Amino acid sequence: MDKFSIVIVAKNSEDKIKRLLQSLQGLTDDVVVCDTGSTDKTMEIAQASGASLHRINWEGYGITKNIAIGYARYDWILSLDSDEKIDAGLYTELQNWRPDTDNYVYQVLWKNFLNGKWIRHSDWGNQWKTRLFNKNVVHWDKAIAHEDIEGKERLKFVKFKGYLEHYSFKDTREYAEKMIHSAMITAEKYHQQGKGLVKLRLLLSPLYSFIKSYILKRGILDGYNGFLIAVTTAYYTFIKYARLNELKKK
Repeated sequence: MDKFSIVIVAKNSEDKIKRLLQSLQGLTDDVVVCDTGSTDKTMEIAQASGASLHRINWEGYGITKNIAIGYARYDWILSLDSDEKIDAGLYTELQNWRPDTDNYVYQVLWKNFLNGKWIRHSDWGNQWKTRLFNKNVVHWDKAIAHEDIEGKERLKFVKFKGYLEHYSFKDTREYAEKMIHSAMITAEKYHQQGKGLVKLRLLLSPLYSFIKSYILKRGILDGYNGFLIAVTTAYYTFIKYARLNELKKK
């Protein structure tokens, strides 16, 4: 295994981060946790695991992650979120990993959970996340929402085996609150990018979002959770465009 740093940005994650840190044991001697203002025991849990700890300000998703990467000891970065966990298959992949060239970027398939159940379909069933890259070639963009990587040269994407388990929402209330927050900041991002709004989209996009998630992507096979995701995704879409419409008027 070639050496890489694991970088985690966290805030108030005491109910999640221990699960992640336990799944990483033995992968690297450089686990970096950057806390953006926790008021719970996140920092104590991270310290007990042997991670190096840093307090940083929240500057938006991409910018904050770039700041956190600056504390890493090695050039190769495994970027993780506190609500994730590495499964056995991915652990083995990382143990046997050797970088080809610096412009390689490695992606991992999310294994999303809701209400304790693995969501195999809908919009959650096939999400590949960029997680391992060389910080001398790749960095996060400055988007305030849905951050993505940018490269100094042409990148080649490689898919890892195994899963990155994702436990983002502890209950329906937290799920709804986060989706509304995400819709708001995505609208801000669209506004900054100068995206226009067709009024017909405000009416039809939520309906299409529901049909795509529940029918076309077979969310119906996930039972109640699939229906919940489809409805919430439709509401997210409506709130996103409604807020964008407000910003355009202002």
